[in-house]
Amino acid sequence: MRFALASALVFCMTATSVLAHSWVDCVKYDPNNQLCLGYARGYPGRQNAKTNDIYTYLFDGSPKTQPMCNVAQQSVMNYTDQFPMATVQPGEVIYTTWEQNGHLNDANPTNIQILYYPTAGQNFADVSERNTAPVAGEMKFATSQNCYNPQDPNTACMGSWTVPKDLVPGQTYHFVWFWYFNANPAGQWYSTCFDLNVESASHVVQGGAMADLLAIGEPNLSYINGFTDQVRMEVANVTTLSENSPVGHSANSSSSMYSSSASSTVPTSSYPASIPMPTDYTTNSGAPATTAVTSVEAAMTTPSASLVTSSASKCRPRPTTAMSS
Repeated sequence: MRFALASALVFCMTATSVLAHSWVDCVKYDPNNQLCLGYARGYPGRQNAKTNDIYTYLFDGSPKTQPMCNVAQQSVMNYTDQFPMATVQPGEVIYTTWEQNGHLNDANPTNIQILYYPTAGQNFADVSERNTAPVAGEMKFATSQNCYNPQDPNTACMGSWTVPKDLVPGQTYHFVWFWYFNANPAGQWYSTCFDLNVESASHVVQGGAMADLLAIGEPNLSYINGFTDQVRMEVANVTTLSENSPVGHSANSSSSMYSSSASSTVPTSSYPASIPMPTDYTTNSGAPATTAVTSVEAAMTTPSASLVTSSASKCRPRPTTAMSS
């Protein structure tokens, strides 16, 4: 029995080091309060025991053509009240998180690009479009400088990037988190597709030096609970970036850099009603509202057998109180 258990653990460790599997857990993350303020398409949450199987999307061997987004989970804007789309404004710096899943590498780190479709309401269709897509941000996948606990193969990692300044408020834009893992010499990539609700005001996350933000501690229940009352109230506290102020919000920024919104509500979006957006979560008295956000019809679908699965995911039990992969 002990030998079998030891063998299983060795297999899990080996699988983790060879098989890549990662995706965006949080599109817009608040590292100071350890809260996720917006998710990717079809995010199932870390409480789902089959997250790896559902959400891992592989491009193997540098394919010339393949759908840019996971067909089973991300072909449409299937957000839910629990895991809604993020609201941002042009020029805002946002933090995005994922797990390193045993692929931390300080000597030769792999790379991530944030691609976006410059026309509102349009989507990437094929991976070949990555060659001409505008790049909103570039970051390293996993190093000791951008991951919370480098000794933990399942720790969260984080990168910051800037929402393009030329995006039009009141519109939706399609983005892709694209990871060039390339463990296969022929090419090996992964993608997570998401959308951003662009408005003239949004909740601007306080930033700071990466080392200081990582020291606060990694996300815990945020990926499981999704949008709680606390998150909705934070999202409803919006500001507008001044044209003459530094882009984003650093730890030492003065509040004078920002123009406070006349209302604590997030501006009305032009999205279809089926796409849940952060909504007004306070009454005139400032107390939490009792009405729920708009419900959606889209439900999580079961991925096809052709989607890649990770044997490592079958080895690790899924805790109900903490984030894992």
